[in-house]
Amino acid sequence: MNKIIITYTEAGLAIAKTIAAGFDVEIFYKDKNVDKVLEDRWSSLDTIIFISATGIAVRKIAPLIKDKYTDPAVLVIDDKAKHVISLLSGHIGGANELAIDIAKTIGAEPVITTASDNRGLEALDIYLRDNGFAYNSREALTMIMGAIVNNKKIYLDADDFAFRYDNFTNDKSEADYAIIQDEGYMINDNKNTLYIIKKKYNMGIGLRRGTDFDVLEKAFQEILKEMDINPKAIKRFGSIDIKKDEEALLELCKKYDRELIFYTADELNEVDVTEKSDFVKKITGAYSVSEAAAKLLGGKIILSKKIIDSITFSITEEI
Repeated sequence: MNKIIITYTEAGLAIAKTIAAGFDVEIFYKDKNVDKVLEDRWSSLDTIIFISATGIAVRKIAPLIKDKYTDPAVLVIDDKAKHVISLLSGHIGGANELAIDIAKTIGAEPVITTASDNRGLEALDIYLRDNGFAYNSREALTMIMGAIVNNKKIYLDADDFAFRYDNFTNDKSEADYAIIQDEGYMINDNKNTLYIIKKKYNMGIGLRRGTDFDVLEKAFQEILKEMDINPKAIKRFGSIDIKKDEEALLELCKKYDRELIFYTADELNEVDVTEKSDFVKKITGAYSVSEAAAKLLGGKIILSKKIIDSITFSITEEI
């Protein structure tokens, strides 16, 4: 389980059981090993709920906190079930939303302290996540979120961006801050600018068994540079299912934090491709791997096939 509840009183245990009836959670009641549990599982947990004093929760998690992008959501509930406090990772971790949901379940009042929520503003980090955007840096995102909370003028140059904010302008001279959409391979960082990158390209990959990761990554970067596509603009990777255990492919997807979808030879053979290869069919069972996989992932083909160091790449763009 990726959600746990920690509590120390009988009243807290009763609340925990009520929550567990509607949420998939693991309960720790008066557990002497809970510090070890938190230390060992911190990076893999989605949610930690304390039914206790806030001070207890703070002392337990303080040595483990890293940053809001990787820390789990942490909530605190008093054992009279009066308040559900979103304590840590309110936006990205989902603590704010969960606090509201649990408060409804147990008849409590949610306590949300994040500035954007208390001003009735849409959270930019949540908008980007839910609408398929990456961004150039966490520092730039934090800076722009601060500008939004303080109602600063922000220059906006983006085609796919529908974030609600009243103080956007298309006049650069009016603003000290900027949000610019750019999927190009190289992004020149400018002061006070957040570059947002739409994840709209899908890449099919075919490669030989035992391909070295360094060779794959070098070829991957070469293709992107040639096509002027930022690595963060890749949405998904695809290949044939006989490559499910191909270490280089798995490592590439892990490093760039993107989904990898595998297709059977029969699924790939159903796709109309530019060029069928009897050689590839003999080895894999499919006439095409990279192009067929890219098309199955979705979008318009913009690169049918390019081979570098015996690795085949195909790219589609979702319009």
